Amino acid sequence: MNKNQQKIHYIINLLTEGDRKKWVKQQVLFALIYYFIKLNVFREYDYAPTPFVWEDEIKFINISYEAVNDLNELLDNNYLHEILLSVRGLNDFIVGYSIGKSIPYNFDEEDKLIIDKTLLEDGKLKEIEIVKDGIVIKSRDEELKIEITKIDKIPYKSKSYIMKVSLWDSNI
Repeated sequence: MNKNQQKIHYIINLLTEGDRKKWVKQQVLFALIYYFIKLNVFREYDYAPTPFVWEDEIKFINISYEAVNDLNELLDNNYLHEILLSVRGLNDFIVGYSIGKSIPYNFDEEDKLIIDKTLLEDGKLKEIEIVKDGIVIKSRDEELKIEITKIDKIPYKSKSYIMKVSLWDSNI
């Protein structure tokens, strides 16, 4: 298991307090992964805006497909469990994750401290609320707002490329 998979497992373990009967919503997990990418905890991940149903609206949110792949691998190997619930009156499904198998965590202590500082206060889980634009993590002193629907404008440069062979001349 790679270090990023261990970090995802660790985050879900913290959010469920290690209880296999507790579940963490997919929106919370995606917002935290996005936040931890920005803090350089997930160094190998990037993210891209993707349409997603967030609070009964289709919005573009910043999702890491590398994280989704790692999450699926954890599910395939029973390290995590997934639940899909439909809610009466809503045209939406709730996806949640819980711990399957326990694992030893072998990733950087600095990353663990960042995750712990974000999610824990005096050894207890901070309150997390899903809001219109992301999530809010509440502590005694402050509120941390993670806006997963705020799409970054990333500058890029491109140049045209002229093919040296015409498709019309190649008998395709």
